[in-house]
Amino acid sequence: MKRHEALVQLSRDHHFGLLLCWKLKQGIVKNIGAGRMARYISIFFNHNLAPHFAEEEETIFNILGEKHPLISEALTEHNIMREMVARGFSDIAEIQGFRDLLEVHIRKEERQIFPEIERQATDKQLRELLELPHPVLKEPEYDDQFWK
Repeated sequence: MKRHEALVQLSRDHHFGLLLCWKLKQGIVKNIGAGRMARYISIFFNHNLAPHFAEEEETIFNILGEKHPLISEALTEHNIMREMVARGFSDIAEIQGFRDLLEVHIRKEERQIFPEIERQATDKQLRELLELPHPVLKEPEYDDQFWK
């Protein structure tokens, strides 16, 4: 699907989130301890997801407004994931719940929210988005590659 240039970098950021989901799935299949995966989730969240969520909330979500049902749901999911990471993960079920929520959330943004923003945003709004600085997210350095 062709993405408007103003949303391309946020869409690319989603690749890293889906990669996290894949890594967690591999860790779960390999019966890796929850603590090892929880440490990576925390680092990844602080390095990638927290700035990504903040950018969405401060920019593109404003186009539709927080009362829009898709945006309201996305904001709720952001807050749930923040709370999950702040609370920590004591077992695999909690990690699985986080992984599942993150994957569904990313897919919803890509398949529903971003197309809706592209439909409703004015040319001026999209140009303004292009002018904003975008933090370049990348894979955080982490020695314990439990997913391999």
